[in-house]
Amino acid sequence: MSGMLGILLGSGGDERQIDLPISYYSFADKYNAGEQYGADGGYFTSLSGGNFTPATWQGRTIRAVIHDYDFYAATSRTLIGLDGYNMAPQPSRLRINGSIFNLSAGSIAWATFVTGITFSPSPTNNINWTSHGLAVGDPVQFYCSGGMPTGITAFTMYFVQSVVSSSAFKIAATPGGTAISFTGSGSGTRYGYKDPITAFEAYGALSGNPFASLLPRSAVITVASPATVTAAGHGLSNGKKVQFVTTGALPSGILANTTYFVINASTDTFNLAASQGGAAIAASGGQSGTHTLREVVSVTVS
Repeated sequence: MSGMLGILLGSGGDERQIDLPISYYSFADKYNAGEQYGADGGYFTSLSGGNFTPATWQGRTIRAVIHDYDFYAATSRTLIGLDGYNMAPQPSRLRINGSIFNLSAGSIAWATFVTGITFSPSPTNNINWTSHGLAVGDPVQFYCSGGMPTGITAFTMYFVQSVVSSSAFKIAATPGGTAISFTGSGSGTRYGYKDPITAFEAYGALSGNPFASLLPRSAVITVASPATVTAAGHGLSNGKKVQFVTTGALPSGILANTTYFVINASTDTFNLAASQGGAAIAASGGQSGTHTLREVVSVTVS
């Protein structure tokens, strides 16, 4: 199975099983302390190296699957982030290692924001945004650091009412509504936000790593036939799935962000296979940088 995120048809008609390369982040200051596990595209967490290639569930793009918790607040949050705002279908649960997390819609983040937009007030009533790439009905938000045009409220969700050109459009308060008339052009730095991502979240009592995965760790790959991976005390057993990321280059025969199966596991070493029960993979050529090993865990979305 290749790619950073493999999607398989789940047991139900609206289920998808995600193979997720797990990353880890810890945080602590005088106000809170906790940990995060999972993978994301940089929208909901501070996971380092946790990015994955987006995949889809019921036609919607998955941007993140995260579990985090706060020691001080004694609460946990589990979420999946999907592209879009107020869109159907909406996921109702995540299943991770047999645990069910019932979801409800939560926060909104934005995949894209730009500065330098301008406002052309009444009677024009245009938002000027170079190469905006928007279509009628798309949701947008705005903010001006020095003050908003009268008739437009900071961080309120608006919708593209009509596309005037590739660099201008009008907005409405509701999808399909009438164009908003506003006065003034705002002041300060002007921001525009598009490509919303909605988090579907479950909150609960304090809990740790529901993925039950090993934490990402450095690994050494010995070029040979078969290649040998060394990661002290890795705890992986035969059949477990793993991926690698690197600051440099992996040897030939092993690809970054590609799922492999553990075979011939011992305390500190193991070999790799391209498929469950497959033959050991050979590696050749040079390599560079630091390689990081991540366990791949299956999560079901429904």
